[in-house]
Amino acid sequence: MNLDELNHPYTPKVLGKINQRIVELLQSPPDIDVPALNALLQERDEVIKAHMDALDEDALRAFASSEIKVNDNLTKQAEGWLASAKNDVTQFVRSQVAIKKYK
Repeated sequence: MNLDELNHPYTPKVLGKINQRIVELLQSPPDIDVPALNALLQERDEVIKAHMDALDEDALRAFASSEIKVNDNLTKQAEGWLASAKNDVTQFVRSQVAIKKYK
């Protein structure tokens, strides 16, 4: 995920800074710091809600429309991680079962 996938023309500066920190965290190998990512996503959510409360109706529509696309990208990314984690756990369990059979 890159910054262009999180920012849009209506992104306020404070949200852009959070988005930058999210991208940096996601690009830090080898493992993602999940608690730190959760904290950033929570902070992002709070900033978005506060920003939306301050917008007039037209600006709110434009911002919300753009944020829906960003949210969809974040959701797809998280679903991919979840599927990968499930596959890893399944392979681990199968390996443990196989090891027990050979003992």
